[in-house]
Amino acid sequence: MTENLQVHLFGATIGHLERVGSSSVVFCANEDALDLYGVGSTILSASLPFSAVPSQAEQSTNFFGGLLPEGRGRTNLAKQAGVDSTDVFGMLGYAGWDLPGAVNVGANPGPKAVHIPASETDIEQLLNRTADYAMGAVGGGGSLPGVQPKATLALLEGKWHITKAGATSTHIVKPVAVGEEWGAHWEAYCLSLGRKLGLLEFTAAVMHFGSRTALVVERYDRIILGASEIERLHQEDSAQALNLPWDGDAKFEAVDHRANLTHVAGLLPTVRKLSSSHGDRHRLLSYATFNAAIGNTDAHAKNFSILHFRDGKVGLAPLYDVTALALAPNGQQNLALSINGVSYQPAVTVEHLVNEGIGWGIPERAARAQVHETLESLLDAVSTVDPLEAGERIGRYISLQVSNLLDGNPAAVSSEPAYLARF
Repeated sequence: MTENLQVHLFGATIGHLERVGSSSVVFCANEDALDLYGVGSTILSASLPFSAVPSQAEQSTNFFGGLLPEGRGRTNLAKQAGVDSTDVFGMLGYAGWDLPGAVNVGANPGPKAVHIPASETDIEQLLNRTADYAMGAVGGGGSLPGVQPKATLALLEGKWHITKAGATSTHIVKPVAVGEEWGAHWEAYCLSLGRKLGLLEFTAAVMHFGSRTALVVERYDRIILGASEIERLHQEDSAQALNLPWDGDAKFEAVDHRANLTHVAGLLPTVRKLSSSHGDRHRLLSYATFNAAIGNTDAHAKNFSILHFRDGKVGLAPLYDVTALALAPNGQQNLALSINGVSYQPAVTVEHLVNEGIGWGIPERAARAQVHETLESLLDAVSTVDPLEAGERIGRYISLQVSNLLDGNPAAVSSEPAYLARF
């Protein structure tokens, strides 16, 4: 008998997954989904159009595998599920009810999925387990992509709740080790700069739970409607949308050439020629400019996502996972995705950014205006947003890089180690 797992989208069953071999899956859309959305619909994924016949295993496995964590998180999840760490079917069968976006996999856990009120001590203990256990309590939990260990919580009526057996979460919690608290503060500060520029709206704050420090980030793919009613917004990251292999480092352009900003832009609606500052490709150019200016060199394909709306339209998701990684100790200097062919972040210029946007179909004048407006707004944001415990060093670093770019120079006018030592 063929093993299968139900697949749900926006709360309705749209088909099922079938196991293929030991590590692959095939998605099969049902008649209801085909009637509602139509053959060829990409409402689930840009790389996985609905079909009257089973989808290809490669596309199915890359999309659904892309919902799973990486590194130790995947190892922990597989261990708890009692399956191999390449077994997409087995891991989703265990933890497929609270996934990114509005997709659920597996049987509805029903009353087993609950929100449990949590004290500070409860959350501290949860964070102490993140390095050794998968997300959620024993019995399912959920899944989030990424290498960094994470936990999830739900903030309901102003109180924290631990999610059990796939109950919907509202916040992602990223604990940091003792001595590395600066990482959480830096990311919170960079997100606050992005929020000041209107590149994101969700909240992010460094919080303390007993002896643990963590960055607590509001999920942009969740909306709280009532006391315990949470709506899921559907999204996928661009690695999934571009059908990149799920179980390696294909999210980096140096590993897989398909992981590039031009292909990410191609997932978005075509530029409107009369627009000077509107449209998702314009916004993506602001993201690229922001990342280059703050030294966010880890902006890989899984750190850009698209939103899928019920009417079949798509949009660019908010900016997320941003920090000045290039400034960190032994920080990465090469960009995960190059800008106009330039991978070395200190060498990026305004002209590279403008030409990158032109390559996506943005008119030259509009691309130049978008880049300059982003940089000028960022310079203003650095002068007005309090870095708090992030410290003044990161603000000085970003301010100088923005000034360099606006003056027509590379982001970092010197690539010598002594340059970074100044901050």
